[in-house]
Amino acid sequence: MASASGGDDQPGTTEPAALSLFDFDDPPAPPEPPPPLDEAAEQPDLQELATESARTPAESPSLAESPPPAPVAESRLDTPQADEPPVGNLLDGIVGQSAAVSRLRSALESPLPAYLFVGPAGAGLRSAACRFAGELLAARSATPERERRLALAEQHPDLLVFDRVGAAMTAEQVRDAVRAAAVAPAAGELKVIVLPEVDRAALIAPILLKSVEEPPPSCVFMLLADEINRPMETLASRCVRIDFEALGEADLRALLVAEGIDGSRADFAAVAAGGSIDRARLLASDADAASRIDTWRGMRRSLDGTASAAMAAVDTALEATEQAAAPLEARHQTERADADERAELYGTNFGRSSLDERHRRELRRVRIDELTMGFAVLSAQIRDEVRNATLAAETAAEQLAAVGDAAEALRFNANQRLTLSCLFIRLGRTSP
Repeated sequence: MASASGGDDQPGTTEPAALSLFDFDDPPAPPEPPPPLDEAAEQPDLQELATESARTPAESPSLAESPPPAPVAESRLDTPQADEPPVGNLLDGIVGQSAAVSRLRSALESPLPAYLFVGPAGAGLRSAACRFAGELLAARSATPERERRLALAEQHPDLLVFDRVGAAMTAEQVRDAVRAAAVAPAAGELKVIVLPEVDRAALIAPILLKSVEEPPPSCVFMLLADEINRPMETLASRCVRIDFEALGEADLRALLVAEGIDGSRADFAAVAAGGSIDRARLLASDADAASRIDTWRGMRRSLDGTASAAMAAVDTALEATEQAAAPLEARHQTERADADERAELYGTNFGRSSLDERHRRELRRVRIDELTMGFAVLSAQIRDEVRNATLAAETAAEQLAAVGDAAEALRFNANQRLTLSCLFIRLGRTSP
């Protein structure tokens, strides 16, 4: 075997010990070569060895004088980064929900086991839940800024968000949440479990009921729902209900302007967003949104009852949805880069799979929102033509019914191309 210097092994020399990955200082000096054996050396006294081994630790000089173990180096997780400005109280970032924020502030000191956030899609329920969770975790931590940042990014090990995989959350997902609630917090004194869109899976309410009624003392549940339906009533009665409202155009405009959006573009986005924060941000960052609305306005005039015209309109509509998704895909790329940076900075990549799943769901949502906006444009055209007496009321009713059926099909995750094909064929058959 070659020595450290690259020459042949020499008799009477010893290779230096291999350097460990955990040796961060200078490499240790090679050990001194053992003295040559002296056959005439005096053999150790066996009686003396027995006496030495019988000594207590306190009597043994080597043990009594041994130094204490070296302290463990402080983790970067516990050290605030000097180049990061403080995020401040996360509840201050909840826009246009003064009544909800007031109740959440009151709940920080002594939180109850379960909360139910109820409000329309786009009102910011998920963001509000993560912000509330961040403040709960920060209040019980020696590093509050760290807890806030990780919770805001949904990367905190004690903030578990269970997103639905398909059209609705499954019973097995809810059982996973129940099992997670029974496990002690990973990093602090409290664990927060967030279950979005529970109204889509109301039949699983009995599985969750007992855990919400008698949760572990270290766990807080946050359920999110657009509405309270009948199967959810018993579960809802066991939670503290926090109501959220659709944001008004003034709140959305003020939010966009505060984020640096030009006033005229903020006006357009606030009006076209339908009360949704996410939709308003996307429209404000999308220079082609106004032209796509004009495309939808001209689409109905091209329908003449033929299949070729209907298929051409389908292609145009789906192309518009891809254009609408482009700003979101750019934002997702930035979020993934930020998540990787936080993972390197804080030493944790917790929640990355959840981030990827959320991105897929948001892309589908923005495509549906784009189609829904197009349906709203078609409906407005039909009503305007009735008011202007250019379209018979009976024909208008048939066309509005076709648009309503298409919107309902999208709500239940129907195939988008097939849904649009049926709509445009029906509109072409009833065109004036």
